Amino acid sequence: MDIPRYINSIFTLETGCFNSNAELLHYYEAAIDRLSLGSEDKEKLHKAVRFFLVGQRTRRVVDGWLDFKSFQEKACGFERGVEEAIAGLVTQISQAFADKKISFDAVITVSATGNIMPSISYRLAHHLPHLIPAHCLMVDFGHVGCTGSVKALNLAKSLTANFKNILLVTIEVPSTLANLQSEKTDVWQGNCTFGDGAAALWISSDLEQGEMALELEQIHYTQKAVDGLELIHWGYENYYTFELADETTFNRDVQAYVLEVLKHTEQTWRANKQWCIHPAGILLLLKLSKKLGLSRDAIAPSVAHYEKFSNMSSASIMYILKEIANAESANQAINLLTMGAGFNVIYGCLRKVR
Repeated sequence: MDIPRYINSIFTLETGCFNSNAELLHYYEAAIDRLSLGSEDKEKLHKAVRFFLVGQRTRRVVDGWLDFKSFQEKACGFERGVEEAIAGLVTQISQAFADKKISFDAVITVSATGNIMPSISYRLAHHLPHLIPAHCLMVDFGHVGCTGSVKALNLAKSLTANFKNILLVTIEVPSTLANLQSEKTDVWQGNCTFGDGAAALWISSDLEQGEMALELEQIHYTQKAVDGLELIHWGYENYYTFELADETTFNRDVQAYVLEVLKHTEQTWRANKQWCIHPAGILLLLKLSKKLGLSRDAIAPSVAHYEKFSNMSSASIMYILKEIANAESANQAINLLTMGAGFNVIYGCLRKVR
């Protein structure tokens, strides 16, 4: 029998520095001009980047990211971004729990955009000894893609009754993946798509705790590894880079996988008007909403997030969920939809109890 679980608080953090599409376009075009490409190929890449940076979109990025070139510089930038995010989240969490006599029974962390040791969970424990005791279960997810935080949510939902309070933290620093020396269109798509972010969730089995109670009614996880393993993957040059099997068919392929998975939960999501969708990109959001028959209002929170923060990998969905939950009235259901490397699609249904 499933133990009822509730999200009692969501903490988000605006990390690093601010960059806009307009600022990046000037810098990126200069970088493309320096590549050893023929004039025709160079112009194709210019056109692709102008398309990827269309609109007034912004993002948060780790300081100095455009100057990172070596593995060491990027890895150190990732660790610095993680440490800055931990510091900001620790401040918020400490303040929120200052008058609460609880400790966490489990800490689950996610970071799909880098590698770090000691892991994020142990770094959190170092700063929060009063909330993370020595016997606490600590699990770190790495390289799980944009669905990582919802995978962690699914794990939290599945834990036994003795795990009364769970801390879920996602920290993403995809700006360190940027590669301005590449000649590949999909790498430049990654350069243009992502922004950094960090979020934390307090999950408990008590709906009376915290500032809200979002019940985790159901989470359906579907992996399509047989067909979609290579759809999104790492490329390797002087660091990890975001690459696609085929950037020209990417949106079509993702859309097909998502629609196929949603057929199995249609009876649930059709009954709910509110959607929290991972913002992989505006074009994909618009195409998915059209295929599903969703209104512009239904995807508005995801579109607004993408315009302000870009795609924060696994952190984005938590920012959007926070905005929706704060605005939603009691007893309303929220559809949760995310997709990512593997290829995998996760649908969830949450209900605002309080």
